[in-house]
Amino acid sequence: MKANLFDQRHALSWLLVAVVFGLLLSLQLNSSPSAGTVTMVDGRSGTEVTVHRLENEQEALKARIGQLRQDLANYQRQTAATTELLEEISAELDYHRAIAGLMSAQGPGIEVTLDDSQRQTIPADQDPSAYIVHEYDLRDVVNLLWLAGTEGIAINKERVVGVTSIYCVGSTVMVNDTRLSPPYVVHAIGDPDRLEDFVQNPSYLAKVKEKARRHGLIFQFHRSSSIKLPAYKGSFALRYAQPGQ
Repeated sequence: MKANLFDQRHALSWLLVAVVFGLLLSLQLNSSPSAGTVTMVDGRSGTEVTVHRLENEQEALKARIGQLRQDLANYQRQTAATTELLEEISAELDYHRAIAGLMSAQGPGIEVTLDDSQRQTIPADQDPSAYIVHEYDLRDVVNLLWLAGTEGIAINKERVVGVTSIYCVGSTVMVNDTRLSPPYVVHAIGDPDRLEDFVQNPSYLAKVKEKARRHGLIFQFHRSSSIKLPAYKGSFALRYAQPGQ
C-alpha cells in the first residue's frame, strides 16, 4: 500500500515537472519573433537601420573619393609645373652645351682648306718650310673665323673649344692632343656672307695668302648651306679654378 502511494506521488512529481516545462516552452515560443517579423531597434526596423548605415558608409566613401580626386589634381598640377621647369632647365643646359661645343651642331657656314704645296721642286734659295702648312697658319684661320662671328669650328672633325690647343710637334700638327695630317679642312658655322667676306678681305690672312701665291700653298674656301660639326670629345681638366662664391 505504501509502495503504491509512493509510486503515485513520484508519477505526480514527474507530471508536474513536465507541465511546468511545457508552460515555459510555450511562453518561450510565444515571446520569440516569427520568421516574418522584423526586429525593432529604437522604433525602427532592422532593415531601416541597415539601410541607414549603408547610406552613411556611401556618403563617407563619396567624400573620400572626392578628396582623393582633389589630391590627384593637385599632384598633377605640381607634376606639370615640375616637368615644365625641368624642360626649361634641360633646354637651357642644351643651349649652353651647344655654345661650349659639347653637342654636335649643324648649320650654314664656310669650309676652308689648307694643304701643303704640291710643287715637285723647291728652289735652292727658298725655305722648304714655306711650302707646308704650320700650326700658326691654322691658328690664324681659326682666329679670323672667331672674329667674323662663327658659332662653331672644327678642324678635320676635331671640335675647337675654349681649351683646344693647336700646336706642332716636329712637322706634325696637334689639335686637342690629336695628330692631324694635311689637308686641313676647317668647318665653321655662321653667316656665310660675313664669314666669306672676312676670308676674302686682303687685310686678313696676308701671310697665308702670300704663301699660296708664291709657294703654291693650297688655300681654298667655299660657302655651304649645311656644315656639320662633331661634339668636343676631350676633357676639361681644372687644376686651379674653383667655383666662385
